[in-house]
Amino acid sequence: MPSFQFPIHLLTFLYFSLIAVSTSASRRSFEVGVYSTRNALIGVCNSGNYQIINVVFTVSLGNAQTPEINLIDHCNSTAVDGCTKFSQEIKACQASGIKIMLSVGGGSGKYNLNNFTEATNFSTYLWNNFLGGQSNSRPLNDVVFDGVDITNERSSWDNWSKLGEELGKLYEKQGKKFYLSAAPQCSSLDSSSHSIPQPGIFDYISVQFFGDNLVCQYLNGRFEGFWKFWNVWKTFSADKVFVQMLAGPMAEDMGYIPPDVFRSEVLPELQRSSKFGGVILWSEDIDKGYSSKINPKVCGSVEAASESANEIAEFPMGNNYVGQRGFRSCRGSCVL
Repeated sequence: MPSFQFPIHLLTFLYFSLIAVSTSASRRSFEVGVYSTRNALIGVCNSGNYQIINVVFTVSLGNAQTPEINLIDHCNSTAVDGCTKFSQEIKACQASGIKIMLSVGGGSGKYNLNNFTEATNFSTYLWNNFLGGQSNSRPLNDVVFDGVDITNERSSWDNWSKLGEELGKLYEKQGKKFYLSAAPQCSSLDSSSHSIPQPGIFDYISVQFFGDNLVCQYLNGRFEGFWKFWNVWKTFSADKVFVQMLAGPMAEDMGYIPPDVFRSEVLPELQRSSKFGGVILWSEDIDKGYSSKINPKVCGSVEAASESANEIAEFPMGNNYVGQRGFRSCRGSCVL
């Protein structure tokens, strides 16, 4: 009986294919988002580095005052051409598949939500002026943001959750997808008044792993606090949990994680969790290449947007590929 020998080139192909499949299965795609605080929105979108952009506005509300969102950092609604250009930029970004979120709260502005009534009133204001409602005074005309991002640093999260619930009800009547995100500080899971509740209303949260709170930061090469809090946050009642990080070094001890450290020491562990949604960077004005260094859709790795088998096939690069370790796809190469 004649013997059969499997062709060596097919064995080699199967070997590398198994490596590609096992590697792809162990790695999860993720999105990169950013906070935008200036008016050059179209440039932020055209960079190709981001899938989510939180446009930051200064808000005044609470204490019985009429809610108001100040657009002056992005456009001048009282000028002759108003906010026409900015409105066109938002719609152009959305047409390219980027989620544009209206971000309220943060460290500036005079805002507070003291009770459910104020939360309901603010939801009506947002709905009629920036979301799916109607008003004669819409500053951005027919622009409809993809959702609202809440960065609460002033008051109880219960009232902000009520805001989200009311917005969700309004969108449910319209039958259009609406995203609600929250950006709590990493220590906001305690029993204090600033503890964020888990009612399951948030599509995703982006936890701030930087700032003045040293208990959860990457500090002097140490990740103990970071991982301690991540292991708690990844169980939060939201569809996805994002890690919010600095896009560039700021003041000392602010928790900045260099991109090479993030890719080699942080990302592999984050991707072990099915709740990991991606990274939100603060902010675009200090992002001098960070997003492009960590973004899989930019560097051409297996998480590229295409589902084509030809485009996601991976092959180990080894030591013969300019001395770097990593993987090469048909879309390009990505050094890990």
